[in-house]
Amino acid sequence: MFGIGRLAAALILGIAILGARAEAQDTSFMDMNMNMGCMLMAGMHEMQLSVYQAGALDDSCPEIPYPGAAVVTLTAVSKELRDMTAEVRIVRGAEADAAAGASLGPITLAYLPPKNYPTGVITLPINFDQPGKYAVLVTVSDGKDMTMSGRLVVTVAQETHKWVFVFAFAGIVLAASFGYYFWDLNRKKKLPIKSG
Repeated sequence: MFGIGRLAAALILGIAILGARAEAQDTSFMDMNMNMGCMLMAGMHEMQLSVYQAGALDDSCPEIPYPGAAVVTLTAVSKELRDMTAEVRIVRGAEADAAAGASLGPITLAYLPPKNYPTGVITLPINFDQPGKYAVLVTVSDGKDMTMSGRLVVTVAQETHKWVFVFAFAGIVLAASFGYYFWDLNRKKKLPIKSG
């Protein structure tokens, strides 16, 4: 009789433990294995992107917790990028593409014209003025015939609600368990008592 209740409790506990482990474990390959943060690919070259806001102890890329002033830092992982010029633009909306160029003016929040960064570190202050999606666009060029672009989408104040699904599933399992328990209890009351 109490088997169903124990089973439901074990299922809910298992879901909570798995949910907590999934929350603690980041799914991107770079974050899990090298703790490199957000990666942006400009062609075949990697750049690490970090976003810092006042009061934060760590970078919050790609999910920025709240709107406001921030500092975006791009670090060239590939040494070849240090010999190239880099153009950086941060725009509102996830669909923007670096190839659009001048048409991005109305949605551009921050812009750095093409420049060489011998240290491989690019720093850009920005004000994420409202919740939503933003795109960090980078174009690198060797000044001759090779130009490569990359894009990384970040969200502001739109954290994913993973726990809603975990709790909804746990609630469904719990309701089904109690429903079955009461149905089984009611069924057993209606059975005739066998006399020996």
